[in-house]
Amino acid sequence: MLTPRLSSRFALATRYDRKPLEVLDWHEHRNLSFCFVMEGNYQETTRDRTFTCRPGDVVIKPGAKRHQNMFSQLGAVCLLLEISEDLLGQSTRLIERELKGPIRDYHLARIGLELREELLATDSLSGIMLEGIALRTVVSGLRLVRERSKKQAQVEAMRELLDIGLGAEEFTTRYLTASERKSVRRLFYEMEGCSMNSYILRRRAFSAFAELLNTNHSLADIAHRCGFYDQAHFTKVFKALFGVTPGRFRSRMN
Repeated sequence: MLTPRLSSRFALATRYDRKPLEVLDWHEHRNLSFCFVMEGNYQETTRDRTFTCRPGDVVIKPGAKRHQNMFSQLGAVCLLLEISEDLLGQSTRLIERELKGPIRDYHLARIGLELREELLATDSLSGIMLEGIALRTVVSGLRLVRERSKKQAQVEAMRELLDIGLGAEEFTTRYLTASERKSVRRLFYEMEGCSMNSYILRRRAFSAFAELLNTNHSLADIAHRCGFYDQAHFTKVFKALFGVTPGRFRSRMN
């Protein structure tokens, strides 16, 4: 069973099990926080926006950022990692504002799984492990902030089109001229670290992540529903991203 709370000198990890339709009124966290969504989903409202958070998402907020949470009929399980300024040092200034909406980054998603594993197997060394996880989380967050540039905004527009189901070839044919295609593909690879086709596979893997947590569908059904060629293809892509096969992931979560 997951330990509800694990702390060290500079970090605090807390598991939250939220009931279906529960509402958390306006509140804030003292320190910079990373919320890893593991199960269910919910809507978060800040002063200027409302967005939906799903399994695999990470919500990054600076300290004292007021927000409200409304949970769905599924409820939710979240792991909240709060990191002290004493650990961040001057890096605090680099994460001055929240990244808009939930972050869907497989590096952070894998860190969330590692945090969950540590909460499952707490021992005398867990405090040291927690600080290592906290440092890696901050580094990933800093890289995300740094990459939010004009180029990233352009790539985000491309991602929105790919997220609604367009294939890479359909996107380039419909929206780009022949002379633009090579440079746009290069830009996408530069900012995302993968090709458009690989990004589409990642998107499908995150959809499967949610299916594994929130449904009893078979692995073959999930592979089909999320657009993989077959179960073997699904297993290969999922393990490459999250470091564990879908079957083992589901058994651990259960």
